[in-house]
Amino acid sequence: MLSPLVSIIIPAYNRALELPQALDSVLTQSYTHWECLVVDDGSTDESDQVLKAYQGKDSRFRIFERDRLPKGAPTCRNIGLKHALGDYIIFLDSDDYLLPFCLEQRVRQLQHYPAHDVLVFPMGELKNGRLIKTEIPESDDYLVNFLSANLPWQTMCPLWKYDVITGLNGFTEGYPRFNDPELMIRALLQDDLKIMVFRDLDYDCVHIPSTKGTDTFADMVYTSLCLFVPHTVQLLETKGMTEYKVCLALYLHLWFKYIYVPFGDRNITSSLRLIHLFFKNGVISSSKYCSLIVRLFLYGFTYILFRKPIDKLTDKSFYMNKHEAVN
Repeated sequence: MLSPLVSIIIPAYNRALELPQALDSVLTQSYTHWECLVVDDGSTDESDQVLKAYQGKDSRFRIFERDRLPKGAPTCRNIGLKHALGDYIIFLDSDDYLLPFCLEQRVRQLQHYPAHDVLVFPMGELKNGRLIKTEIPESDDYLVNFLSANLPWQTMCPLWKYDVITGLNGFTEGYPRFNDPELMIRALLQDDLKIMVFRDLDYDCVHIPSTKGTDTFADMVYTSLCLFVPHTVQLLETKGMTEYKVCLALYLHLWFKYIYVPFGDRNITSSLRLIHLFFKNGVISSSKYCSLIVRLFLYGFTYILFRKPIDKLTDKSFYMNKHEAVN
């Protein structure tokens, strides 16, 4: 297969200002055998006008609307996947973009590794106005990385064989966050998955970090954890890999480090529920459960009384003790 068709799938919601950068990056690809499927998630801004304009420029753009529930990027990606005609699939977010050589580099590598199911490429990230390569860590087991909230790559980095991603039934719908680890954990749990990670190549796509409202983002993370943890535990138990459940404790560390502690005036109810969720699903032990409850209330009381809380919630080693034994 010398020139396979590559389908680029983009979910979009109220991205009228950001979409042109993403769509222009597709238009300028040096490899031209592509189609781009954009699935609108019910936008209320001028996204539809932007999309129609690009469809008028180039018939390789195909526009769809989400026609079923639940709302969200995973559903939109799956709708795009249903309509895709390509041999290979790339998922691109509407506020990120591809560099002009992206498809050319990826197709060149798949010619060398035609038997592989997933090829993973580095990305760049905009930090302080500069583009910096996000290094993919060297790892003997990327499954452990994803289980441990140490995400080595993001949604747009893999090039998927169509049959493989559809065989996985695409993304699990209803997740506001954690789409990447949710999908990659399911993929990496497949016994016969052939994956190649190109750590040393130039980055060929760029992630633009987005800014979200504190309350909204926290609620999305909380909802996602309530779905992600029991779902992943069930997958591990089905595969006879229960010893890997302890890795998931690092997602609780993520919650405290990036959500709860930075905004210490938040209600502790969500944190208490999450601690119980991780305990109930066998991710943390009873002793660690009790210790976390004490640490949570210690933080809350010292924050209220002194505005200088004693923080023993973000000590990563506390969550890693048993996890290290898995590696």
